[in-house]
Amino acid sequence: MTTVTKSSDEAVISLPAWLMESLNLKEGDEIKAFVEGATLRIAPLDKFLALRGVLKDDEAFDEALDYLDKDWQSWTIPPSV
Repeated sequence: MTTVTKSSDEAVISLPAWLMESLNLKEGDEIKAFVEGATLRIAPLDKFLALRGVLKDDEAFDEALDYLDKDWQSWTIPPSV
């Protein structure tokens, strides 16, 4: 299926309902988008990352999140067989 892209200044990605269902996403779910070459990869933010608001002044928590984010960004999917 072909989809149409639109630009916006908002931090929102609109997805067709069938794709959201396939990705097990619900309206309002927060995701992180990664661009790898010409590929857009998305990953849902789990409840652990939602703690950032509660622990916004906790320096050790911020350092841990930065460490996880750095490792996550350096992770690559192995080629399929």
